[in-house]
Formats: sequence, C-alpha cells, structure tokens
Amino acid sequence: MKKKIRIKFQNGVNYQIIINQVLNIVLDEFEFEESDQPDFIFFGPYGNDVPAPGPYVRIGYFCENVIPDLDSCEWAFGIPREQEINNPKYKRIQWHNLNPEDLVKKNVDAEQILASKNKFCNFLYSHRVPYREEFFRQLSKYKKIDAPGKSMNNMPSIDSRPGEDLWTSKHHFLSPYKFTIAFENYVYPGYQTEKLYDAMLCQSIPIYCGDPFIGDIFNTKSFVNTPDYTDVNNTTLVRWLERNSQCNFEDIRPAFYRSPQNRVQRKLKAIGRELKMKQQFNKLDFSSLIERIIDLDTSPEKYIAMLQQPWFNDNKVPQGISLRERWIEIFSGGKA
Repeated sequence: MKKKIRIKFQNGVNYQIIINQVLNIVLDEFEFEESDQPDFIFFGPYGNDVPAPGPYVRIGYFCENVIPDLDSCEWAFGIPREQEINNPKYKRIQWHNLNPEDLVKKNVDAEQILASKNKFCNFLYSHRVPYREEFFRQLSKYKKIDAPGKSMNNMPSIDSRPGEDLWTSKHHFLSPYKFTIAFENYVYPGYQTEKLYDAMLCQSIPIYCGDPFIGDIFNTKSFVNTPDYTDVNNTTLVRWLERNSQCNFEDIRPAFYRSPQNRVQRKLKAIGRELKMKQQFNKLDFSSLIERIIDLDTSPEKYIAMLQQPWFNDNKVPQGISLRERWIEIFSGGKA
C-alpha cells in the first residue's frame, strides 16, 4: 500500500504541475493528497507566499537561476551545483518535465535526418539578452536565421496548432532546422534549461552556450559547444563578477521590488552579469565558433558524423542525478 502524503502547494506552483512534472518519479511509492492541514508544504520561487516555520516540512523548489534560500525551508532544490551550495539538505534540479530516456539515441539514421532538414538555423527567444543577440548578428552575416520570438524578430510568431500544446508546436517548428541556437540567458555553473533539450529531441544540432559543466551530463561531440570554439576567460575579475552578480531569492521576490536599496542592488548585479559575459567570452568575438558552424553546414559528412554521436556519454543516462532517492528520503522521514 502506498503511503499517503498530505501536501500543500504555494508560491507559484500547483498540484497538477508538480505531481505531473516533478513528483511523478515517486508515484509508485506515495499517494499525494492536497490538504489545508499538510505535513509538507511545497513552494516555488514565484511570489511572496513563502511559508513560515510550522508543524510541517517546508520544501523549497527554486527552479530559477538564483541562489536558493536554505533558511526558508527544511529541504531545498535549485539550479546551482551541489558543490557550490555544499549543504546536505540541498539537491540540484537536472530534469524538470523531461524523461531523460527520451534523449537516448536508438537506431539513428543520420542521412535521413539530414535529408529532412530544409532550413538553416533558428533563434527562438522572447527576452532580449545582449550576448545572445550579438551572436545572432554575427552568424546572420553568413546566412539568414529565422527568429519568430520578440528577440531579433524577423518572421511571424509561433502559434499553437489546433489540438496541440505550445511545446508540441515548438517542436514542430524546430524539426526542419539543421541548427538551433541554444544560448542560455546567462552562463552559470549548473544552469541548464529546455533550450538545449528541445533541440536534441528534434534532432536539430544545438549551438549551445550555458552551463560550463555541461560535459558532465552530455557528450559535447554531439553538439556545437561554444567554449570549445571560443576563447573563454576565467580571470579573477570574471570569477568575482560571477560570484557577486548572481541573483538570490530576495532579488526576485515582489516584496522587495520597491525597496530603493534592492533596486540599486538588482541594477548593479545586472550590469555585473553583462560585463562578466563580455569578459568571459573574449569581448563577444564568436568568429571561431561561426567557422565551425559553417564547416558543419557545408560538409554533409561532418554534419552526419555529429548527428551519429549520442547525446549522452556512452549513450546512457548518467547515474546519480535522479532525485527519486531524495524524494523518498523526504516523504519517508521528514526534516533534514
């Protein structure tokens, strides 16, 4: 018989999303029941509804690129690497709403995949990010890049087709492209998003820039990894800017938006992050990276060879990054 768990969801997350996308990996062990008298409160990073200490266990799910607030919860999940947070009650989120087994390549017909690619490259972003847009401009000198989002827009936006959700429509859009620009909005250790995974699922070779430790999870020979083709500086200044410009939980909470001190702090951090990116990536000179993309685009043999590479090292989902054991520990015991 499954153990019944009385649980409450708040601060930007709800029962349906978390059960289907996060706790689905332990539904064989536990039955979750929403309750106003919970044993556990699961809260997200989106608002001010952060639970106070009480006769329940607080689970903070900080699924944004911020330093998690470990004082606000008994258990925490977030984006930074576990080596950085260095706390036994913290775990990094690797998979969110994705079954990693879907990224294991099986019987890949690389020649057929290439034959299905009738478009060059896409750039699908809503938010304007200076270093990302600068790469778009530089690569656009070679060939036109399709950009249906608000950032660098040059074509109609993507709309969901009848009977499809937004993610399915996005995948239909990505599939004809040889390349997908998969640049995170910021480069920070541990910060990965669906930008990379969606391109992989569509067999559109990602041009990736993001988590410096991406090679711990994925085979970097299977996509174009920006640091492999661009001078990356790891100077004292870059490390200082990275450490001191990273947002914390307070920076994104509405309760602090109007505070003059917090406004100044957020602005200084934003300036620091932009400066860090320029310093880290050789003043945003992407010429060597673009040469590699052109080489792949003009050489079917090299493009096919990259398609044949597995997304994962050894074509296996890495061990030790599933959160299943941690969830079992939490719901079987309680506080850390």
